[in-house]
Amino acid sequence: MQTKAYFASSVPAALEVARRELGENALLVGSKPTPPQTRKFGPLEVTFAWDPKDASVGNPVGPPSVAPGVVVERLVEVGLSREMAVDIASGAARRSGIPSAAMDELANRIPVAPFAQMKSGENRTLAFIGPPGRGKTTSLVKIAVNLGLARRVPVRIYCAGAHNIGAQEQAARFAAILGAPFQACESLASLSLALAGEEWKGLVLIDTPGISPANRSEFAELKEFFAGWPEIEKHLVLRADASSADMLHMMSRFSGLMPSRLLFTGMDEAIRLGPAVEALIRAGIPATFAGTGQQMPEDLEEVSADRLARAVWTTAAPVPAANAHVANAHFAQTAAA
Repeated sequence: MQTKAYFASSVPAALEVARRELGENALLVGSKPTPPQTRKFGPLEVTFAWDPKDASVGNPVGPPSVAPGVVVERLVEVGLSREMAVDIASGAARRSGIPSAAMDELANRIPVAPFAQMKSGENRTLAFIGPPGRGKTTSLVKIAVNLGLARRVPVRIYCAGAHNIGAQEQAARFAAILGAPFQACESLASLSLALAGEEWKGLVLIDTPGISPANRSEFAELKEFFAGWPEIEKHLVLRADASSADMLHMMSRFSGLMPSRLLFTGMDEAIRLGPAVEALIRAGIPATFAGTGQQMPEDLEEVSADRLARAVWTTAAPVPAANAHVANAHFAQTAAA
């Protein structure tokens, strides 16, 4: 016998997934509250015992264990639009015989860009952009520690432009605690000069001012700056607890800066992760990092499409069996429309 743990909103939800993946003979071993660092995947960690010969994962025979209509209703429940849910359910239905088809289909659509290990003597520059109050400075510090100092990569921090009162002081204080070189530049022009004159080997992190895309002058300055530095990775920072419409609107407004990555903060505060996932899929911009809390520096994770898809699926309550035929009929009508 082997054991496997699932994150879920309830024991019945975990049991449904476990028996679909591990076989009908999967036995509940126990459950416990999830620790803070993984709570976003579900409030419970539920463990099952199973015999590999009973597992149905990868079995090429038999129909999908989750009907398309049920997939749609569960995805809508966690915050995806019905249009997106129907599209994912249609793709999952084509994965005949794969019990985890819905999660696989969802994971395959989530764009991610893992942070490659930096080599000695390599230079990489990341800039954090977005509207104010989304957690750019906090994210920068977490990345400085986890992807820089913890891996013995030299880190340098720049604070550019007119930040809100106290923002530069906060960044400078964090840099001092980390022992990382810090420079505050009053303008993007002075930042450009600093970057041009600095042959830094390591990780360079740039904290840009929080701006509204409606502020055309500041937006134009940022656009001009990044045009001169195309190698900079631009991480657009958004809150995971916003609606997908708000996220997509903000992505559209910042599209002129050509962000190369998305960074979601507040993952621990999001009631549903569906809106963030839908925004990722529709924008097609990969995510690398996610902020999972206020603790510094540990509340930061590199985004995994598989983990995120599982978190979305297992936090949805199962559709009652009595309603499954209704959901499937509705799916058939929607898909045919």
